[in-house]
Amino acid sequence: MSASRGKASARPGIVTVPRYLDAVASLHALTGADMARALGVNVSAVRRWRRGHLVPSWRRVRQMVALWGGDAELLQLGAALQRYGRETGVALDDAVRFVRLGKRTAPQRRRPRPAVDRHQLSLPIGR
Repeated sequence: MSASRGKASARPGIVTVPRYLDAVASLHALTGADMARALGVNVSAVRRWRRGHLVPSWRRVRQMVALWGGDAELLQLGAALQRYGRETGVALDDAVRFVRLGKRTAPQRRRPRPAVDRHQLSLPIGR
């Protein structure tokens, strides 16, 4: 029996920007400030990229790959799936499954909840 039967080794995972930046930081022993200086961006932008709160532009992705190596198109696919998940509320694993299955239909977007009016109403006081 071989150890390559597990799901993890059957298909490589989609490389998202946070996973890529964490790998770059550990391989090259870089801090967020070092990455920001090399890319010419603010440290908070790198922090938000690493947390997954912000997705860098295609130009920034190409710049990252030119500096630290990797496949720009694969990384951009991960970034696109991150954006899709943020817009639709779909988990990243589900978005990857949609891509791998080749389904052309996507789930419906979540409808925003109606705004709750939190203002106090002035009531007439009886005499």
